[in-house]
Formats: sequence, C-alpha cells, structure tokens
Amino acid sequence: MKLENGFDVRAHGILRCALLLFSALAAFHAAAAATPAALTAISGGGQVATLASAFPQPISARVTDASGAPIAGVDVGFEVDQCNSIAGGSACPPNSVYPYFGDHAFGVIATTDADGVATTPAPTAGSGAGAYRVFAMQFPESSTGTVLRADFALWQVDAAIGVPITSGFTGAWYDPDQSGHGLLVEVLPNNTLLAYWFAFTPDGSQQAWFGGTGPILGNQAIVYAGQGTGGRWIPDFDPADYALHAWGTLTFTFTDCDHGRVDFASDIESPPWGWRSMSLTRLTHVAGLDCSAPR
Repeated sequence: MKLENGFDVRAHGILRCALLLFSALAAFHAAAAATPAALTAISGGGQVATLASAFPQPISARVTDASGAPIAGVDVGFEVDQCNSIAGGSACPPNSVYPYFGDHAFGVIATTDADGVATTPAPTAGSGAGAYRVFAMQFPESSTGTVLRADFALWQVDAAIGVPITSGFTGAWYDPDQSGHGLLVEVLPNNTLLAYWFAFTPDGSQQAWFGGTGPILGNQAIVYAGQGTGGRWIPDFDPADYALHAWGTLTFTFTDCDHGRVDFASDIESPPWGWRSMSLTRLTHVAGLDCSAPR
C-alpha cells in the first residue's frame, strides 16, 4: 500500500471525506441553530401612563433559536395595533389617540443585541384613554417560515395616576364587589414589588393562583406573573413535574393608602384570562408600616 508521510493514501482520502462531511453537517446545524424559533416578551408590557406623557419603560422582546439560545443581529418590528383596541370594538379612532414611538411613529424596527433582545424607545401615550396593544413581529427570511409574534398591553389614563408605592402598601387587597378572591402584595428592597393573585380559572373549574415580582417605576409597579402547572399535593409532589409558565403582567397603581387598581393582561396564548382592570381596596395592614412613609 502506497504511503504518503506515513499515511495510507486510501485511508487519508476517507478521512478527508469524513472531515468534509462533518464540516458540512456542523455548518448545517449551526445555520439551523441560528434560525429564529421563538419571540418572547421580556419587558415593557403592562405599563400605565397619563395621556400625552411618556411610559416609564421601553418595550423589549427576545429572539431565540430552537435550543433556546439567544440570536444577535435579528431585526424585530414593533407596531401599535391600530383599530383593534384591547377593550373590543371595531371602530377606528383618529391616530392621535394611540400610543406611539418617537416622532409619532406607530412602528419601529429594533435589532437584537448579544442577549437576543430587541428594545424600542420608550413609547408615549396618545390622547385617548383606554387599553392598547403593541405587538412585536419577526419575519422569516424565506416565504415558508413561521412569523413570530409577541404582544404587549399599554394603558392610557386621563387622570394623574397614583401615589408613591411605599412599604406600607404591603398587605392583602381585594374588590369588595368580588369578595372571594384577591391579592397579596409585598414591597421588597430595591424598588421591587411581589404580588400573587388567588382566584379561579376562567371556566370556574378550579382554584388558581399566579404572580411574581417586578419593578416599582415611579407611582406604578409592573409584576411579571407566572403560573405553575404539574404540581400535586404532598407527599406526591415531584419538583420534576412542576413547570412555571409566563401568565402575563399585573400593573398596580394606588390613589391613597387604602385604594388602588390592578390592570392585568394575560399572555396572548391564554386569551380566556383577558386584558382588564380591577379596583382594589385594602383588606389588611401590616403592623408598624405606614404607607405614607418613604420606601
């Protein structure tokens, strides 16, 4: 058998073909891994702003591949959903009522960073009170790909909203007209609010609870709520069966020490929960805490 530099020529050829094949497969898998497979709302949904004023946060969404890894350099379009108010109805009000981005633009394109996150400028509230939807979309390079979408809720109110949220707002809250379900709220360090809503499923078949934590931004707090599934009562609880899924946003504002409201928006994948608001009245106080005191 002829040798070149100590290698069998035939074996060397087979090895070379194998390396080329593996290189091609690696390139294929790398390309597949870089294909956007999910677009997830990260932050900015659930915000409340007075008419014609800026919302506290920009809107952000993350693009990931099939393995969940973030993808950089992907263009994501963000657009105000005109003529489709969250509150319902098919009337098309004037453009001036809608929230908008800089220079009164109702759409903006943002490119994902190294973490796969695309972020808009902070939106500004328009002239119409109500709940409005902003959606993010990522279009595939080929016409046969799947269009990815994430939704965000924005509330516009026509009155000065809220008082500062201090530690004294920690406690139980409910709507007296709907006694039987309610929320536990706790103000944490670093301008963070924890809230859990103890309620029932939309079809009334069982009890349900959901909640989480989120930032206190001025006179409002936006909690990014999750809901667990797969759990069972002890001793049959198995952590491996439990999963936490994004539920949506709970946005809190308070008009005084004993009254407020929660604006809620479930994820678009869970339409039965809806996008609405509920009045809040304090049910319990925590001893030694004064809601008028600084945080």
